Amino acid sequence: MKKYIGIDISKSSIDVYDGKQSYKFENNEIGFQKIVSLVSDISNATFIFEPTGVYSYPLTEFCDKHSIACVMVGPKVSRDFARSLKARSKTDKIDAKLLYKYQCQVESNMIKVPKVNYHAIEIQEMLNVYEGIQLSKQKLKNQLESISKKHKDLIRIINRMIKVHEKEANALFTKMETLLLKDTTMKNKYEAMLTIPSIGNKSALYLISFFIKYPLANAKELTALVGLDPIIRDSGTYKGKQRISKHGGQQLRNLLFLPTLSSLKHNDRIKEFYTRLTTKAKPKKLAVIAAMRKLVLMAFSIFKSEQNYQPLLAKI
Repeated sequence: MKKYIGIDISKSSIDVYDGKQSYKFENNEIGFQKIVSLVSDISNATFIFEPTGVYSYPLTEFCDKHSIACVMVGPKVSRDFARSLKARSKTDKIDAKLLYKYQCQVESNMIKVPKVNYHAIEIQEMLNVYEGIQLSKQKLKNQLESISKKHKDLIRIINRMIKVHEKEANALFTKMETLLLKDTTMKNKYEAMLTIPSIGNKSALYLISFFIKYPLANAKELTALVGLDPIIRDSGTYKGKQRISKHGGQQLRNLLFLPTLSSLKHNDRIKEFYTRLTTKAKPKKLAVIAAMRKLVLMAFSIFKSEQNYQPLLAKI
């Protein structure tokens, strides 16, 4: 019989609930060993936790090292589940209990021993910093627009700061690209993905970072991870409109919006697919989302095969 354990992770500690009692341990190897001591047979245990970036990496690494099965619950899924149980209060202790209760939603294919990809983690951490720099730069640009032109000294200061941000962002992106190209396999995948019309260096790097985080995902699972899986809400006579789940992958969806629009003109496969959908009276907004989904899956296929993009029709 499986033994589920709910774990809420914070920076320095973890709150644990085993179905009978709550515990608080350190977020390190010593604390993880104390969780193991709560079960008689670790091979029957399943840890349920929410991946929280760098704070959850030590536990993920521990589970990989000791072959411990896990269920990783996305933040939105966890939040929606808490709402369904009408949980009004929110503490680390309560969150651990809610994660334990999530076992009623767990299906067999959700239980996996996590695999830590240090290459992916390093690139993802760099991407997070890169995004932070870009956000700061945009805030400075917005601030620049709100300053009167007569304040030339302030304008000069902000322009100088924007240039510094641009320099740092470019240097960091070059470092990420260099790190990626050090690995021959990743280099081949990266160069193959750049052959996709409308996919540039930044999009390819983001996509590769996302794909190597989920090496065992299939096309359907990947679509859900990016948050592009369609959902429909019907009840009785009410027929809801089809929309995407938006569960995770927001950073990637935002990044791919402009490349998707570009692909409608420059990528013959996406263009043909989009035209076919709109011809069938599909709303254009829905067709664009479907085109983004197809672009992601196209990139995923090329990532796995390392084969260059093939045009729909050979040009003579």
